Amino acid sequence: MSVRLRSAGTAIDRPVLAAALLAVVVTAVGTLWLGQAALGGRPDYRTVRVDNQAALPLQVDVAGADGGRLGLGLAGPGATTTFREIADPGGTWTFVVSYGGRELLRQPVSAKDLAGRDWTFQIPGDITMKLERQGYR
Repeated sequence: MSVRLRSAGTAIDRPVLAAALLAVVVTAVGTLWLGQAALGGRPDYRTVRVDNQAALPLQVDVAGADGGRLGLGLAGPGATTTFREIADPGGTWTFVVSYGGRELLRQPVSAKDLAGRDWTFQIPGDITMKLERQGYR
């Protein structure tokens, strides 16, 4: 009677090989997905200045094409306020100016025009005259 011994480590363990191959494929797909998201999925950010020539502090928002709003903040009276790292909505910026929740101005401005004005949006001084006559300060 003869006994034949197989040397350890010479046979391929198929389930382990399949698991290792699957791990490599999942890692590669995940790396590609993360790379694509990091390079192509981020919006551009801008620094926008608002020149408020009115005598009242005004809330300034940017309305998106989908109807949502991005609140920039409060523009001081008779001052230029700088808002940093604003997500660029694309070709048209629709500025919405309000006081006390009351919309005073909604003005679309093309990104090209805004860039030509050094990313500065100007609020006319007469926009709050009616409110000022009513005693708002």
